[in-house]
Amino acid sequence: MRGSLALALALALIAIQPAYAETAEGSNAVMQEAEAQDPYQWLETPTDARALDWARKQTQEAKAKIAAMPEHARISAELKSALAASDSAPNFMLAGPYALKLQRSVAHPHGVLSVSRRGPDGTPGAWRDVLDVDALNAAEGKSYELRFGAMSLDCDPVAYNRCILQLSPAGADDVELREFDLASGQFVPDGFRTPASRAFAVWLDSNTLLLQHTAEGAATLPSGWARAVYLWKRGTPLSSAKIVYTAEPTDSLMLLAATGKGADRVGIIMKAIDYSTFEYFSVRLDGSTQALPLPRNLKMGYPVANGGRVFAQLGKEATVQGKVAPAESIVAYDFNPSVAPDKRLSVAYRPEKDEFVTDAFMGMAPTRSGLKIVLNKRGVQQLTDLKAGTDGWVVARGKPEPIGTNIGFDTVDPAGDAVVLKRAGYLVPNRVELVSAGKTTTLFSEKAAFAADKFVVDLKSATSRDGTQVDYYLLRPKAAAKSTPMLMTGYGAFGISTTPEYLDHGVGGKSLVIWLNRGGALAVPLIRGGGERGEAWHLAAIREKRENSYDDFAAVTEAIIASGFTTPDRIGVFGMSNGGLLSAVMGTRRPDIYGAIVSDVPLTDLVRLSYMGMGAAWTNEYGDAKDPEMLAAITHYSPYQNVVKGKKYPPFMLSVATSDNRVGPGHARKLAAKLEEAGAAVYYLEDQEGGHGVSDPLSRPDLMADRMTFLVHTLMSAN
Repeated sequence: MRGSLALALALALIAIQPAYAETAEGSNAVMQEAEAQDPYQWLETPTDARALDWARKQTQEAKAKIAAMPEHARISAELKSALAASDSAPNFMLAGPYALKLQRSVAHPHGVLSVSRRGPDGTPGAWRDVLDVDALNAAEGKSYELRFGAMSLDCDPVAYNRCILQLSPAGADDVELREFDLASGQFVPDGFRTPASRAFAVWLDSNTLLLQHTAEGAATLPSGWARAVYLWKRGTPLSSAKIVYTAEPTDSLMLLAATGKGADRVGIIMKAIDYSTFEYFSVRLDGSTQALPLPRNLKMGYPVANGGRVFAQLGKEATVQGKVAPAESIVAYDFNPSVAPDKRLSVAYRPEKDEFVTDAFMGMAPTRSGLKIVLNKRGVQQLTDLKAGTDGWVVARGKPEPIGTNIGFDTVDPAGDAVVLKRAGYLVPNRVELVSAGKTTTLFSEKAAFAADKFVVDLKSATSRDGTQVDYYLLRPKAAAKSTPMLMTGYGAFGISTTPEYLDHGVGGKSLVIWLNRGGALAVPLIRGGGERGEAWHLAAIREKRENSYDDFAAVTEAIIASGFTTPDRIGVFGMSNGGLLSAVMGTRRPDIYGAIVSDVPLTDLVRLSYMGMGAAWTNEYGDAKDPEMLAAITHYSPYQNVVKGKKYPPFMLSVATSDNRVGPGHARKLAAKLEEAGAAVYYLEDQEGGHGVSDPLSRPDLMADRMTFLVHTLMSAN
C-alpha cells in the first residue's frame, strides 16, 4: 500500500479489539510495576501544560540545530522549487453524472474541490471550483483537512447532486459531517451536519442517512469508534436519529456502505469483532436489519459494494455453496431480488499459487457488473476483471506490469462500470486514467520531478533469520558510488501492502527528490506483517511473532551491506505510524547497521499502548501487555523499553503533531526523552496541528526540509 490515499484509509481503519483478557492473576501487578518504573509517563497527556512546554523547548532546540547545518538553506530552496514545479496528482471521485476532483498545491495546500458534469461517454467536461478549503479555514478560523476518498465521501444515490463531506479539524481523526450541494457549490442550509466526532455516513435515499458517530456522549467501542448505527432523517435533530444496530461492547469497530437503487437499496454494516473475525448486516430504509451469511474469518478492509452486491475476501478457507474456497478467495453476496436466496452467496475469485489481491483499499474496485482487482505475485502486479456471468464468475487477467510499478483504483462510479485508475512507479510519474464505456481517457499526467533515466529499480530478495525469503525493491542510481547513501522504509503490519509509488506520502513526497538528486538510493523491504503475500504473511508477524518483521528488515539491510552497495554509516531508516515503530525498533535494536533514524508519528511504548491514542484497539496486532507472556514478548523489542544508557545509538529525529489523536504524541515524546537521557543525538519536532499526517510537504514544507537536511547532513557527509 502506498498511495497516500490508501495509507490514510488503511490507517484510519486499523481499530482492532484487544484479543486478550487478563489471563493470569497478578497481571495488573505486573503492569503497575512497569508503570512505576516509567519516569516519562507524564509526557503522555497530549495537552498537559508541562508536556507542551517540554515539547515546545525540544522543538525550538532541534530547529535551531538543523537550521545551522550547512545544507539547510539550499535544501529548503530545492524543496520549494520542486513543489512549485508541478502539482501532485489530484484525487478523483465519480458520482453518477458528476466527477469530483480535489487538487492540492503550494498555493492551496489544503486543496480545492472542483466538480464537472460527465458527458455521454462518461468523461468530465469543464471543471468548476466549488470549495477552497484554505479559504474555508480562513473564513471560519479553523484548520480543516478535507477527507476525500472512497471511505470519506458519499453522495445522494438519486441525483448525486448532494454529498456528505468530512472536515477534520487540525487533521485529527474526528470529523465534522456537512451536506454540500455540488450545483450551487455551497453547504446546504439546514442540511445534514454533525459536530466533530468519529463519524461516518452513507445515503439510503435523498432524505435518509445511515450514520455512526461519537458526538453528544454517544457510546463508543474500545477503539474510540461508535458503538451504534443510526437512521437519520432530514430535518430532524441528531439526537432523534433512530438506533438500528448496536455492537457488543467488546467489538472493534463498524464500517458502513450502501448499494442498490430505489426500493432495492440497502445499507451495509461491516462489524469487526476482532481483526480477523467479521459480521455483515443489511439495513433497509424502515430500519430493519438482517445478518448476512458471509463467512466470518475475513481479511480487514472496508465494505466493498456496488451493483447490488457486497464483496469480501477470505482470511481462511471456508465452505461456500457446499464447496471449500481457499484463503484469499473473494466472495460476493447479491442483494438483487431476481437472484434466488440460496444462490446469493458465491465465490467470485479463487487465487492461483503465490497470487494475492494487493489490498482492499486500492486493489479492489466494485462496479455495476462485477469487480476489478489488482493481483500481486512477488511484487509484480496484474489488473484483473471479475464479471458475473449466467454460469458463474468470469475471470480475465491482464498483462503483468513492469517491475517497480503499481496500479491503484482512485474511485468507481456507484451508478455504472466506470473506474478511475492511477498508474505509477518509483520511476513512473502518476498517470490518472478514466476507463468508461470501453474508452480510456487520461485525466492527469504528472511531470517528472527527477531524471528517471539515471536510476534503475531492482526487485531482489534476502533470507531472514528463520529462512524466509523476503523481497525488496531497490531504487538506485545507475552510476552508484562505492558506498551509496541509502534510505530504507517499510510498514509490515495490519496486512497493509507496500507498493511502488511515485514520490508518495510514504516516502516523503517530493522531499525525496532532494535525496535522489544527490545520488542517494531507496530500499523498501516487503516484510512480514504486511499483505504482500496474503493474510498468512500478515499473521506471521502479529503478537508474539511481531519480531519477524524486524528480523526481515534487518536481513534485507545486511544483504545490501554484504553486497558492497553501501555501509552502515550511510543507511537511514524512516517510517510513519507503524513504520515509525519499525524505524524506532531498528534504531534501538540494531544501532550497529544504521546511521540515522527518522520516526514519524510513531508507536514506541508498546507496554503503555492501551493508554495513548487508539492504542487500546490494536492489541490484537501487537499483543496485550496485561498478559504476562505477551508483556515479555513486547518488552523484548518495544523501543522505549530497550533504550540503554551508555549504548551508542544513531542520531534520531522524531516528528509528531499534538493533534494526533490516533497514535498520540506521547510515544514520540517519551522515546525522545529517554534517548536524550541515554546520551543519543535527538532532534524532536512537534507541530500543534496536522494530526497523524503531519509530515506533508505541501502543508509543512519546513518540517520536510528539516527532515531531509538531517538525513543529508548525517548520511551523505559520513566518512
